[in-house]
Amino acid sequence: MRNSKMKGFTLIELIVVIAIIGVLAAILVPSMLGYVGQSKISTANTNAKLTYTNTSTYITNCGTAGYSVTPSVYGEVDLTNASLANQAYAKNGTGLAACLQSLMSSANGGYTTSVIGSSGIQCERTAWGKSTTDVYIGGYPNPATMANNETGATGDCKVNLSDAVATPIT
Repeated sequence: MRNSKMKGFTLIELIVVIAIIGVLAAILVPSMLGYVGQSKISTANTNAKLTYTNTSTYITNCGTAGYSVTPSVYGEVDLTNASLANQAYAKNGTGLAACLQSLMSSANGGYTTSVIGSSGIQCERTAWGKSTTDVYIGGYPNPATMANNETGATGDCKVNLSDAVATPIT
């Protein structure tokens, strides 16, 4: 018989509360991981759009100066070296990688790829990832989603993460 002067919880009451907390955590954790993934893809898409804008600006500046940019896939430009920020770069059609490094490099940078169209006067698409092994790869103008990011596709750019080379999907 329990002494009515004793205060506190029984062992069974504590176990029931812990079980309820465990069930709630099991329900909550997977949904929170989905939100984290969506946030990472959103950030990657934003950085891919910034790459697209900077690439387009570089192409325009080169065109104004009388140069063209060679149509190509400029693969996996490393933007992780903060010392490359604000560096000088050539506006003669050969300095796209240096331009992107100058404008986008930081300690929190990533890797980006730009596809220049056959005319050499416009950027067709870009891709961006936090690292060469990142599973969250953003794209622009066709942004990545959780559905197509699971296969490494970013709209119309596919990133081969094993060797960090981005190529257009045919």
